[in-house]
Amino acid sequence: MQLKLKRSQRMGGMMGGKVLFALDARADLSKDEQTLVSKYGLGKIVVYDSEARKKHGEAAYGNFGDAASTQGLGMSSAGKSLWKNARGIASAALMALSLRVTVDSLMSGQHIECKDLDELLGAEAAILDACKHLKAYLETSLTFDGREEVVEF
Repeated sequence: MQLKLKRSQRMGGMMGGKVLFALDARADLSKDEQTLVSKYGLGKIVVYDSEARKKHGEAAYGNFGDAASTQGLGMSSAGKSLWKNARGIASAALMALSLRVTVDSLMSGQHIECKDLDELLGAEAAILDACKHLKAYLETSLTFDGREEVVEF
């Protein structure tokens, strides 16, 4: 397996005065590795969730929780519950539009843009870590052939 990373930057924002940091990442797997990823369903493993996705997810769960715990039987409490559910749905929609990197998307190639360098470096570290784990999964998957392992202490 090879992981190809390419860093870049561009000017963005309303007036073009803000630097946006970008990372293009693509995992190249051999045919055998691709077969193992498919066989064991490893393609759906989440490698990285953006900070925006985490924030919107927490907001959605919080709003749905608030709506479920709204007490009372009057129109006021029904309206509050409806409002919280609507906010939860909006947050869930924003979460769905935010960046999520999976093994499959990494194999296809993934473009990540961040407003600050810390988030970009966090994304890069998460991708590197995930590729190390994926390599370990693939190596381990090859050992399920009936062989016996002896461990001495």
